[in-house]
Amino acid sequence: MNLAAELAARGHSVFLFNQRAHLIDRDLVQRLVPTSVRVLSMADNPLRNFFAHKINALQQRLTGKANYFDRQQQQYLKRCLRQHGIEVVSSHATYSDGMCAPVMQQVPVPFIITEHGEYTIFLLEGHYGFESILQQATSLITVSNYCQEKLRNVFTDLPPLRTIYNGVVTNQTYQKAEMRKALGIGELDFVFGMAARGVALKGWEQAIEAFLQTRAAMERPSHFVLVGGSPYMDELRGRFGKEAGLHFTGRVPNPDFYMAGSDVGLLPSYFPSEALPLSVIEYMTYGLPTIATGIGGIPELIARPQQEAGLLVTIDTQTGMPSVGELATAMQRYIQDQPLYISHAVQARQLSASFTMKACADQYEEVFQVALAQSR
Repeated sequence: MNLAAELAARGHSVFLFNQRAHLIDRDLVQRLVPTSVRVLSMADNPLRNFFAHKINALQQRLTGKANYFDRQQQQYLKRCLRQHGIEVVSSHATYSDGMCAPVMQQVPVPFIITEHGEYTIFLLEGHYGFESILQQATSLITVSNYCQEKLRNVFTDLPPLRTIYNGVVTNQTYQKAEMRKALGIGELDFVFGMAARGVALKGWEQAIEAFLQTRAAMERPSHFVLVGGSPYMDELRGRFGKEAGLHFTGRVPNPDFYMAGSDVGLLPSYFPSEALPLSVIEYMTYGLPTIATGIGGIPELIARPQQEAGLLVTIDTQTGMPSVGELATAMQRYIQDQPLYISHAVQARQLSASFTMKACADQYEEVFQVALAQSR
């Protein structure tokens, strides 16, 4: 949605095709998508959409397999492409890729697939049956070199591959003092922040344990702000909510507010395929060094040659989870070593310029223009 908004602001005619109209978050769309971007879906024709779902359900009940709705959706997509004179299709999810691929064989416009990490997960699980879909693309974009290498290591006959890092849009009007006042945190206290999906694989519990060790070992008062909501986060709040220095925000519409008041961002993830976590990029835009596990595309963000914007910790070989001891050591190091902290904070702010929505859209425009020139 952010990419669509940026491209529309540059004067392009942009359409978003929502393949799962019943799941639409209207408040989110209203907040992120300008009125100049038209959202298309089967819900544009409520009667057809209704009967397509009913027939699909009947097909599922009778045969155990249902593809009627998908076929109807593909027909509608094909009609939209022709009706609106769409010149390039940019797909950003495996479900979308699979739906678009047969249509693109019938409508001769460039088809760009972006791999956000889903195919990398398939490869890690030993599933390779999606190669034929990738081969139908005019070109492939991966959000990190990590993802690109995973594809190249398995497939030798793919369309042109290019890495384009995701861009983020942040609210730079938030002030550190505002957040700290809201949570009762002192001006000189040291604050760790973490914003991520509320699932165990992001390393929330290990981060809490490392913080509690750090708080007990350091004289300087420290805090840990946990930005995320889910039943799992509620369970953690029940276990650790009374510990001093921990602040559970729950699900919030403005995680930027809490990042603006932090000193360091955390992401001790052990998710098998961290393609390019946006939370780390968001930390960087606020000048926050990051402490994270060195998995997936994370090192590309904070551990570049001569450009360190954070500290990497390892995954414990016995538990398969981030090392709590290494996490605590890294957290204490930032509190104690001010020159290191300042150096990494400066690098984080400088590197964040590579991950703006403008930088991202510039490269997408280039890919689209090359694909259009070749098709003509």
